[in-house]
Amino acid sequence: MKKLLLPLLLCCCACVEVPTGSAPAEEVRQPLESPFKGLDPGYKTLESAHFSVQAYSSSSAALYSAMCEENYTRIMQDLGLYSFVPARPYNVVIYRDASEYHAKTGQPDWSGGAAYGNALLLFEGQGLKASMAHEMTHLVFNEFMGLSQAASLRWLNEGVAVYEESRSEQASGAYYASRVRTSVAPNPIPFSQLVNLAPANESQRNVDRWYAQVGSVAGFMIRQGGSFNFSLFLGRLRDGASVDSALGTVYSGIWNNLADVEKSWLLEVKS
Repeated sequence: MKKLLLPLLLCCCACVEVPTGSAPAEEVRQPLESPFKGLDPGYKTLESAHFSVQAYSSSSAALYSAMCEENYTRIMQDLGLYSFVPARPYNVVIYRDASEYHAKTGQPDWSGGAAYGNALLLFEGQGLKASMAHEMTHLVFNEFMGLSQAASLRWLNEGVAVYEESRSEQASGAYYASRVRTSVAPNPIPFSQLVNLAPANESQRNVDRWYAQVGSVAGFMIRQGGSFNFSLFLGRLRDGASVDSALGTVYSGIWNNLADVEKSWLLEVKS
């Protein structure tokens, strides 16, 4: 990963729950148990409405549990998933620091967090809140959509995760706004490429305009079309509709297809 003169919260996140590569989406499979090592003995666990948080002190567990619920509430409101109930609480493991996280998960040096199955794997530090928001969005999106659909719609999966990451705190929002202004707006990626040519890995995520652009597009759709309609859009996609068909059905009168979204998004991003 290139070293940037930016807050550590902008470190990349390893979204290992959606493998990339040439395997067809319907073949995506995961082992039932996480291959990652947990915290050392003596850790504390705190259960909340939607999470089971493990950390090395009771105060840390309480802090991160509250942070999880705050992020969860915002994500569900933004995506319009008011009636969606996860099958079981999400497990959140907060490692002591980056060294422990990388040693026990085997994630690359640029990774700031990972979502795996029903779990969030994070570590204490300045980048925790942004990583938590990003990875939690993947957990919710993947469970609502089903893993195969989530993998086939990586642009949208990453888009909502980046959008929620940017919403999680001011510095992250300012960073992505700057990337859109300086990198995306002068040279936007055509949507025909955007939805089909996702980067092979995330090691350069925060210096790649693809991630900034999909986050901008997802946020634009949520703001302009409304959260409720966005949830209906996701539901149509989950049920197997094409992007254009889902857009035409849900957003009739606003957008009839992805080309319409692109035209209206370009007007906003270039204004």
